[in-house]
Amino acid sequence: MIRQGVRAIREMYGLTRGLGNLRVLLASGLVGMLASGLLNPVMGLYLRSRGLSFQEIGTLYTAGSLLPIFVQPMLGSLSDRYGRKPFVVGLSLATSLLVPLVALIHDARPLAAVMVLKMLLARSAAPVSNAMVADFAPTRQRATIFAMLDATSNLFFVASLFASSAVVRWMSISGAFFLAGALFMVSSLVLLALDSSETVTPPPESSSQAGWRLALKGLVAPFSYVRAQPHLAGLFLWQFFFTFALGLFPTYMPLYVVELGAPREAVGPLVAASWLVFAFVQPFGGRLSDRLPRRVGLITVGLGGMVVASALLGVAGWMPPRLALSTLLFAWVLLAVPDGLHRSSAAALVVEQVPSAAERGRFMGALGSGAALAQVLAPITYGAVAQRLGISAAFLLSSGAFLWALVCVARVREPRGAPATPALSLTPTSEPG
Repeated sequence: MIRQGVRAIREMYGLTRGLGNLRVLLASGLVGMLASGLLNPVMGLYLRSRGLSFQEIGTLYTAGSLLPIFVQPMLGSLSDRYGRKPFVVGLSLATSLLVPLVALIHDARPLAAVMVLKMLLARSAAPVSNAMVADFAPTRQRATIFAMLDATSNLFFVASLFASSAVVRWMSISGAFFLAGALFMVSSLVLLALDSSETVTPPPESSSQAGWRLALKGLVAPFSYVRAQPHLAGLFLWQFFFTFALGLFPTYMPLYVVELGAPREAVGPLVAASWLVFAFVQPFGGRLSDRLPRRVGLITVGLGGMVVASALLGVAGWMPPRLALSTLLFAWVLLAVPDGLHRSSAAALVVEQVPSAAERGRFMGALGSGAALAQVLAPITYGAVAQRLGISAAFLLSSGAFLWALVCVARVREPRGAPATPALSLTPTSEPG
């Protein structure tokens, strides 16, 4: 795995020759993934140890996603005028300061408040980050480069997952939070090296247009796009259902593994197994996407595989104990194959729908509001289902959401002519904690 990681970094270094900002984003992302890998296996267990039930954990994640529904499209629109860097760096720095604070709070209510604020800041920055990556991206080997960028980050995430158990034993869970906070801070400071002069920031529509008018325009952007171009409804619905389906895994996969009999120290390696396969498959998926005349076909095949794998994860909970854990591990690894094959195609398809570069931030913000809505509904829904019917039922619900995402994306019309540059699609584990 270490050899593969070094190889991936070397390949990324060659692919991004002359693209300094992409290298800065890569360095920042690698450090951030190290921090995320430390916290991913212990976050759900830590919240449970502080007395929060499944339902309360779901409510907490819902509250952290509520405001981004409105904030994301506004920030995306404002970044078109004022540049991406101030928003991305500022929100990243503020979020990194909140991570160690979580370890200092033992009472459930203040802990929930800090977690909500942390998620608000991290998730509100997502569309601006996506638009920034699109600004810096080259026009050749688009899916290949971004698949490699994502795969390299995921390899670091996997390495951190494997190390998480040792870090927790050595430093305790509180120490892991402090170490992760320090890494997130370093990741944020690396972003200061971004060269804003390379950013493709379109000129404002008029010199007299006030910032609040831009923000208002961004707020209503989701409705404006769908009303003006009805075919975009499929893309917006795909983003909602896909995000809804993914919302189950960061919190409930570690809990599910423990429930089916795995020791707590094995949670990190078991979760990492799927991420490792995902990282190895992504470069192949990116290269395949660049060679295909249409992207939707590969995306639908990938989503179909995720429907089957997620359903198998749910069925594992009803099997005998010994068979259940092995089935869960098999399905969890299997899920990574179709996901890795289609993810870069989906990222490319999203940005190819942007009407013009002058409104890239607003479009990504509008799309992000649909994802934020899913992040509001997913935790409370999965929490209620897991509390009443068990975690296995929540995985079956996730499989149904993947199926709806497949139906919606199959109706998206691909543009003719030269495709635009893809943005990275952020995963739930890419934010602090």
